[in-house]
Amino acid sequence: MSVISKLKSVFQKKSNKAIKEIQHALQIESPIVIEAGAHIGSDSVEMSKIWPKGIIHAFEPIPEIYNKLVSNTRGYKNILTYPVALSNQTGTASIFVSSGASDGSSSLLAPKEHISEHPDVQFAKVQNINTITLDDWAAQNKIDHVDFAWLDMQGFELSMLKASENILKNIKVIYTEVSLKEMYEGVILYPEMKSWMEKQGFQVAYEDFRWTDMGNVLFVRKRNS
Repeated sequence: MSVISKLKSVFQKKSNKAIKEIQHALQIESPIVIEAGAHIGSDSVEMSKIWPKGIIHAFEPIPEIYNKLVSNTRGYKNILTYPVALSNQTGTASIFVSSGASDGSSSLLAPKEHISEHPDVQFAKVQNINTITLDDWAAQNKIDHVDFAWLDMQGFELSMLKASENILKNIKVIYTEVSLKEMYEGVILYPEMKSWMEKQGFQVAYEDFRWTDMGNVLFVRKRNS
């Protein structure tokens, strides 16, 4: 299977433009990949196959889901898992745990419009979890750059990035979920996120807004930044 075909399996129905932009921006066989919100590891496994010489660092803070992540990735030596949430501070925090139609909507932010937009998803449980900033994690693991960041943090992506100014300077490509409505309390909406990312030297390579509440955007670092 070609690299593009494999990437399609990761990004599902994402367009060829997004996939080609990722390939063009990376152009390396052994990237360092950060996956925040790895869930049970489906994307972790696919990315490990795409980049067998790379390393996938997969973060999932909810213990029950993390156990499934570990089980599903056990046979892949290039996937390293962490039972913590990347965040804007190192320590502990409360996470609003989703259930019902989705166990993949948990967030460090309290649900707001998510409740009316997706009434089949419940947030009946709040759980304490461990958190770490990307800068602290990188320093602890002696990592000086990240080639590709795949962020699915239910509205907390920009808060995490803002607290990671050291390693952010050395990230090449970011594919992130973005908020178009206030699905979670205090979430930073896409226009503000886009403006901030552009100030950090990134440009938008692809936008996927097939939904009205949230979307996905590919940011690529400008070559002269």
